[in-house]
Order: sequence, then C-alpha cells, then structure tokens
Amino acid sequence: MSKTAQIRYRAIDRALRKNPDGLSWQQLATACYEIYLKCGLEDHDPPSRRTVLEDIRTLRSGALGEPAPIEYRKGYGYSYSDKGYVFQKVSLEPEDLATLLSLEDWARQLTYGQLPAGFSDTIHRLIERLHTPSSAHYSGVQLDRPGGLDGRENMPPLHKAILSRKAIRITYQEYLAEPRENILSPYLLKEYNRRWFVLAYDHDARQLWTFPLDRITSVTELFLTPFYDASSLKPLSWLDPIIGVIRPPEKEPVNVRLRTTQLQACYLRTKPLHRTQAEVSQAKALYPEFTLQVIPNPELEMQLLSFGDAVEVVEPVSLRQRMFERLKKAMAVYEQ
Repeated sequence: MSKTAQIRYRAIDRALRKNPDGLSWQQLATACYEIYLKCGLEDHDPPSRRTVLEDIRTLRSGALGEPAPIEYRKGYGYSYSDKGYVFQKVSLEPEDLATLLSLEDWARQLTYGQLPAGFSDTIHRLIERLHTPSSAHYSGVQLDRPGGLDGRENMPPLHKAILSRKAIRITYQEYLAEPRENILSPYLLKEYNRRWFVLAYDHDARQLWTFPLDRITSVTELFLTPFYDASSLKPLSWLDPIIGVIRPPEKEPVNVRLRTTQLQACYLRTKPLHRTQAEVSQAKALYPEFTLQVIPNPELEMQLLSFGDAVEVVEPVSLRQRMFERLKKAMAVYEQ
C-alpha cells in the first residue's frame, strides 16, 4: 500500500465522520488534497473521480480491516450507514490517559492557552475511546510567562492559515507608527523570549519577515490571493543563523568570538547562546573563550549587554565597536 493511498483512506474516513449527512466524490477528493498539503505533498494533484471511487470500493471490501459501511444516497452523496464505525481501530490502554492529558497540559502552557482548533477535542475523543472515566487531573507543568499576552487570539487563525497554506491580510500596528495592512503567506509560528511571532512571506516587500503577534490587530483569510511558495528561501531554516527573530537582510553569518569570566563560562556551557556555540580556549583557561557562527542582530546585542562585564566581544571588530558605543551611552545616562 502506497503512502498516498494510506493518506487518502484516512482522509476519506475522517471526512465521512465529520460530515454524517453525506459528501460528493469531489468533496472527498478535496479532503484528500488538503491532507496531502498538510503532509508536505504539494506536488500531488487532487485525486480523480476514478481514484476516489476505487478507494471507496477498497474500504467497503474489508481489505483494510472491518468493511466500511459506506452508502451512497442520491442528492446527498457518500456517508457511513453505521455512525459508530471506526476505521482501523487503534489499540490504546487505560494508562495512556495520563499521557494524553499531560500532552494537553504542555500544549496549553506552550501556547498560552491558545490551542490549535480541535486539539483538545481530539484528545478527549481519544480518551472516550478508552472507555475510562476521566478522574480529577492536576496539571504538573508551569512555564514562566508574562502576566498578559496581547495577540494570543491571533494564534488559531494564523496556525490554520499555515496548515492550509492560505494567504492572509493582517492589520499591523507598529510601535509609534500608524497601522498598516500587509498581505502575507505565513509559514511558521515562533516563540522567542516569552513572545510569539509569525514568520511569513510579505507579498509587498517580497521577502520573509517576522511579525510579533501582539502587534497584529486583525487577521483575514484571502480567497483570491494565492499562497506564495517561498520554499526556495527555505523559510523553516531562515531563522537558524541568528539569535532571536530579527534577521538583517542580505547579511551572512560571521565568526563571533567571546571572552568570559570563569563563572559565566559555566552558564554558557550549560545554556548555549546558539547551536553553533563552541568553546575554543584551553581547559581551565583564566578567561574562557567561545565562538558563534551567527548574523549579528539586535537580540544578540541585548543578550551580550545583559551579561555586563562578565562577557567581552573579541571579534568581529564591528560588533565590538557597537557594544562599546552602547555601553558608553548607558554610562552617560547614569552619570547625568
């Protein structure tokens, strides 16, 4: 059985369960194609009428397990005659209950309570399949987060647009500026420093950029504007060469060399600044040194400033000079 066939069988089953009144073969083909996109099979076309009808025959035959009770009613389309039918039952044990509820706890914490549409419903349907009464459940997970989180209501529509590959229009309110509208093709929701961002292709600027969710005041799905395929820009790895979410345009990674106190070196060893961090000094050096292969940006500078006199920028000279200027300005504020 091919991977695409497996995807179609599950897509047809899911569509029929969610639409008990019936669906046409065209609607089933669309449901299959939507799952293709979610599985990264953008190069596949929607299945043909012949393929969909052959899939229905296979499901009815029992070749994949219990025969599917799919009936056809003129004017309504295809539906399950037995509403309790389950395609390829998954064997779950009662102890899986705790794991599922813990997964929900983690997801709620990571998304500040804004779970993707249907997430909780899916988990609780699985729990119901266990035929186990849900006893009192206490969350054992708590992540540090600010008292409020503006923009969290934008997470569900943005996540939906990412999965369905739909272009959107946002109203963006930049600090100390007038609101503006942007047409975006969103690719990724990114959390950094207890704040959420959407990485998207900006149709007007013709480049990838990140937008903080708390600056977005509205999100509208567009039906006539096609989603821009920015795969050549490698959007999912676009943020790799930086710390944070602001990537300066047309810049390449450079070697950043840092000199630290012995105590600060202990923290950097256990909590690296970046995945490219490497310790390059001799063992037990009086002032340990580390290197990073990154594009210098405001978040890197803020991180280095937070270390005070425990970290010195050795190179590049341009970054060292910027740090010197910023520290000099800070000193001037306190000397007034």
